[in-house]
Amino acid sequence: MEEHEPQWYEQARKGPFQEPKFTDSSAERVIRRVQQGRPGEVRAGFRFRGLLAAAAVVLVLAGAGALYLNSIPAKEGNSAGITLPVESNPVLTDEALKKNAEQLMLKQLGKRLPFEKLLREGNKDYVQLVYRESEQSDSFAFFQISKETGEVTMYSMCASYGPGEIGSKLIAEARKKLQELGYKREFQATGLTRYADYGNTADKTVEVKNVVHAEDADINFTNGVYVRAGFNVDQSDVSEELKEAGLKALRLIRSGGDEDLSKIIRYTGEGMYGEITLIYGPDVSKSSIVTLDYATHAVLDITVQSLIIAKSEDPKKLAKQDRQLLEMDNAKLQSAAAAIADELFDIRLEDYMLDKYESQPGVITFESRGDAPSIRASYNLDGVMYSLNMARDINTLY
Repeated sequence: MEEHEPQWYEQARKGPFQEPKFTDSSAERVIRRVQQGRPGEVRAGFRFRGLLAAAAVVLVLAGAGALYLNSIPAKEGNSAGITLPVESNPVLTDEALKKNAEQLMLKQLGKRLPFEKLLREGNKDYVQLVYRESEQSDSFAFFQISKETGEVTMYSMCASYGPGEIGSKLIAEARKKLQELGYKREFQATGLTRYADYGNTADKTVEVKNVVHAEDADINFTNGVYVRAGFNVDQSDVSEELKEAGLKALRLIRSGGDEDLSKIIRYTGEGMYGEITLIYGPDVSKSSIVTLDYATHAVLDITVQSLIIAKSEDPKKLAKQDRQLLEMDNAKLQSAAAAIADELFDIRLEDYMLDKYESQPGVITFESRGDAPSIRASYNLDGVMYSLNMARDINTLY
């Protein structure tokens, strides 16, 4: 959070604070979510979605289009869909459908994103519209609209804002709440990401998340109510017992001298102790990462990036490497994982069932024959385990 790290930071958080860039594959994932129904969120520590019964949030526009992003109290949601006005006896042309989407986008995001494409699928009674600011931007909007009525039956949007666009009330609320949670630094907001979703839940309510960012902290207010936060913690504020638990976990997966602890990040939510992530080593590309339960110090995730063997960028060589990973002996992989997981998670991994997925060479999942959570492991081209993660509800700021 004090600097912008690449892939390792996403692994440290077990999912980014912000929604990933809205690529074509992102659009496809949103479309599948609409068509197949929204799956339960899986993430570290605890489940947050569904904490609020129903809410609709309206942006306040003031001045010459200035956007004041203060949190607004939750209100009753609209369970009948969102119908925007169209002309009498309208012919719902593509332009008319786009107009409905863009009116709603302006209301929820305070801005209109560039139109990218309109999708029609056979005889289905709806169309899908995709808007995206640019290939490099995180800002996007996706709509599903009835072809017959012009009703917006589903949407998912995201937009980013600079510190000058965040209302002082929201900044003050973020600062106060972080201090209550144990954040001891000077909070300086650097930006805000707003997510707006509708139509993905059974009760068909609007859900708006405002994630306020600082260099070393992020905090989520959903429908105007604090939900969760993540922030850097000074090493002096963490017990030696917890630090030793992190080092003990690392010694199970890699040999050599102990790396210096370089960063500590705490994740917490309303009514929850949450998790704490310890990051070792000065080289971000080779960092070792351990996530523990904040209250019990039980290990939840571990990744040693120095054990990752980079895959070839040549398509033919990459295909060969993927085949090598998929063809590795299951029994040997399970034994290698058990040598770490049994002590790390206090389980007997040999009793678990191994699943290997063609779409994810180098990743295996061990399913318990009982009620215990599954274990996900990643291994390199030498068959060495470099990452093990315990399945649990997700502590994502999104």
